[in-house]
Amino acid sequence: MSALYVSTSAISKGSVIDCVKRCAQLTTNIELSGGCDYEDGLLAKLIEIRKRMGLNFLLHGYFPPPSNGHFIMNFAETSDKTRAFIKEAAAYIRALDIPYYSIHSGFQKTFGLKKEILIDSGQYGSFTTEDIEKSVSHFSLTYPSVRLALENLYPNPDRHCCFMIHIEEITEMLDRLPGIYLLLDLGHLKISSHLTGFDYAAAVECLIEKYGHRILELHLSENDGLTDKHWPIYKDSVQYSIVKQYARLIKERGINAVIETRNHDFEDVRECYRLMAGFFV
Repeated sequence: MSALYVSTSAISKGSVIDCVKRCAQLTTNIELSGGCDYEDGLLAKLIEIRKRMGLNFLLHGYFPPPSNGHFIMNFAETSDKTRAFIKEAAAYIRALDIPYYSIHSGFQKTFGLKKEILIDSGQYGSFTTEDIEKSVSHFSLTYPSVRLALENLYPNPDRHCCFMIHIEEITEMLDRLPGIYLLLDLGHLKISSHLTGFDYAAAVECLIEKYGHRILELHLSENDGLTDKHWPIYKDSVQYSIVKQYARLIKERGINAVIETRNHDFEDVRECYRLMAGFFV
C-alpha cells in the first residue's frame, strides 16, 4: 500500500530525534535521511519513539549519521568503509521493520563536496557499472530479505559524475540488474532531462508505465531544471501534475512518495504535505 512520507531532511539539521518529532506533527510516515548529527543510542531512541508515537519509518541512503565524521558514501565503491556503513543501516532496517533500503546509485569517481557540488578529489580512479553489480550482489547475499532501490541521479557538476543520469542509463540498469528496484527522484530526472536532452514527460511515462512494478518510491521536490534546489511542490509544479496524472497507478503498485524539500519554513513543508496528501488516501 502506497503512502506519503516526509523526509527528516525536509525539516532541519541537528538531532535526528528532534527532526522526527517535527515531522510527526505532519504525519506518522517519516523517511530517515542524511543531514543530521551523530548521537549516542540513536537506534534505541528511534525504537522507543516509533512505538510510543505509532510511526512508520523508511530509511534512505546516508543514514544513520556516522560516529567518526561525515563522508561521501558511494554505492559503487566496494571498500570496507562503505560496506560497514551499509551494515549499520541494515541493522536499523531490521530493528525498525523498514521494508526496503534506498540509496543513491553511485558516483563514477571519488568526490569531495562543496556547497552540495561534487568536487573531483583525484583519489582512487574511476568506478564502473561492474562495481555497482558487485555491490548489489554483496547486498543481496548479505541481506537477502531486504529489497534494494537505487536512486537516479543528475549531472553534478558534469555528465559523467554519476550513474543512472540519462533515461537510457536508468532503464539499462533496471534491465541489467533484475533483482533491484528504483527510487525515482522526479527532481533529479527533471535536471537530467534538461541538461542531457531527453523528454521529461516521456521518460516519466516510460518508467511508471513500463517499470512501475520496479519502483518502490518517488522523491518529490521542485527545481529550476539546472540544480537540485529542493523547493516545495506547488499546485502549478510539474511534479504535482505528474503525481495527479499517475495517482491510480502509483497506488495500485504500492509506490511510496517522499517530500524532500530543504531549507524551507515548517509551514511551507506543511502546505506541501497537505497539497500532496490527497493523492494517497
